[in-house]
Amino acid sequence: MTDYALACVGVAIFVYSISVRQLNRAELTGPIWFVSLGGLLGWWFTDSWQFQVQDSTVLLPIIELTLAIVLFSDAAKTRLRVLFHSYKLPLLMLLVALPLTMAIGTLLAYWLLALPWLYAALLAVIISPTDAALCKGFITQKKAPANLTEAINVESGLNDGLCIPIFVFLLAVIKGQTQANGLELLILFGREVGIALLVAVVLAWAAIAAIKAAQKRHLFALNSSPFLFAGIAIAIFSFTEILHGSGFIAVFLSGLLFDKFYQHSFKEQLIEDSELIADFASLLIWVLFGIVVSQTFSFDNNLYAWLYALLAVSVIRIIPVLLSLMLIDISMSEKITLAWFGPKGLASVVLTLMLLQANIDGTELIAHVAAYTILLSVFLHGISTRPIVLRFSQKKQK
Repeated sequence: MTDYALACVGVAIFVYSISVRQLNRAELTGPIWFVSLGGLLGWWFTDSWQFQVQDSTVLLPIIELTLAIVLFSDAAKTRLRVLFHSYKLPLLMLLVALPLTMAIGTLLAYWLLALPWLYAALLAVIISPTDAALCKGFITQKKAPANLTEAINVESGLNDGLCIPIFVFLLAVIKGQTQANGLELLILFGREVGIALLVAVVLAWAAIAAIKAAQKRHLFALNSSPFLFAGIAIAIFSFTEILHGSGFIAVFLSGLLFDKFYQHSFKEQLIEDSELIADFASLLIWVLFGIVVSQTFSFDNNLYAWLYALLAVSVIRIIPVLLSLMLIDISMSEKITLAWFGPKGLASVVLTLMLLQANIDGTELIAHVAAYTILLSVFLHGISTRPIVLRFSQKKQK
């Protein structure tokens, strides 16, 4: 049965590759296409393979490394000049909107789902990180306002690294390994971010120096370029995690350092090649996500869970962002665009798998709601990307 499933995946990748423009015009993004495929495969081969909690020990590292490569590549192509002039947007979204999102998400989970406060906060943290890859059609669109695309990119690159320390702290409190103490959270948060910053600076500098030395001695081969940035991202992420820092923050900061201090004619090619690797791995992960969701989660047992998921991809995100940008001098349509483009993707998948691995009683509902939220986000944000891109294109033409 595995061979049949792999054959279907291969055919789907082939069809997607030769018809990607037509699929995008039909509002069928890569994640939508492959999540749907995974759902069909999970339903069709349900008697042959069933996802078990222990399977997450294999999936989690693969998803984490894929996300690390994506974050590094996104950061390495950040237009820092644009970011320096509009730094207030991502700063406010990270420091004001993100905590508000967690607070509103916690309150609604407590009220709507009747979860205990700590469990409600855990769910809110899982659905707070964003994934710019799910609105890639917008952030790569040249006609879209550069300040908006860079804000979405930077917010997405850093908010998952900011959420993970809070998530780990809440898990430790629920397990009774630590007390619900603000000072403990602050120490954990400071340690993870501080280590990430240190590793990013040291290893990014070492990698840049090594690449330049290799180029001078003609050791560099363009045919190895697809693996260069991917290898750097994996190494930086892993070293940071070994030192108990935030690997996601480290790889994103490293990407920014590469954008600033490594200038070469084929740098864009290196970024593009590493992106292709990450995109391919991401599509396979979305297939696996579709399989897991179709096999393990019920779709009709809790209407409140679906309602919360719908609120999570809309008002729980939109209200905090609009409040945080009240005093910023951009149009209301631009504020709404920033508020809407908060898709839930690989970072939320990582946190959900971490929750499953923790094997805590009473967290099944949290995992279900998180999966529903990610699923809705894949479709709603994917379908809405092209119309928003077209709207900005028409404005620019006028």
